[in-house]
Amino acid sequence: MICIKRLYFVFIFCLFMSPIVVLSQINSDGQANTKKTQAVKSEILRLEEMGRVKAVKGESNWDNLIAENAYMIAYDGTIIVYRRGQSLPAIPLKSFVLSEMIVRVYREEEAVVTGLATVEAETPDKKPYTFQMRFLNVWQKFRDGWKIVVSERTGVKATENMP
Repeated sequence: MICIKRLYFVFIFCLFMSPIVVLSQINSDGQANTKKTQAVKSEILRLEEMGRVKAVKGESNWDNLIAENAYMIAYDGTIIVYRRGQSLPAIPLKSFVLSEMIVRVYREEEAVVTGLATVEAETPDKKPYTFQMRFLNVWQKFRDGWKIVVSERTGVKATENMP
């Protein structure tokens, strides 16, 4: 009788403890995934900043940030399929500020960034102008690092004439 009670106790103990063990394992995996996801987000934000600085400097070589055959939809709706060594159109910028950035990570090998860019520039005859655009960059991890594989820019209309 004592052996049956002990077996019953062990059975009940295991029955109640197994969900705790499973949940703690899921939680530790979740924490590991959260750390990996956070590391990817930090890296992608660093690369976005690198791109912002390249744009302000007017640099034309983007091979370290844009993948071969990346599909890019420009602000004016034109489509560019990027080729290594290709110079992208650039305008002389006074200021280029990124805000409202959100990074979503998928399978630790893809990330999607959305945000708002506020650009200050001037026309060839030195008249200043400012515009905003929403942007989306799809990043993919390659052997030689993260690169943009798809990008899209959409102009934001001024709201001053809105009712």
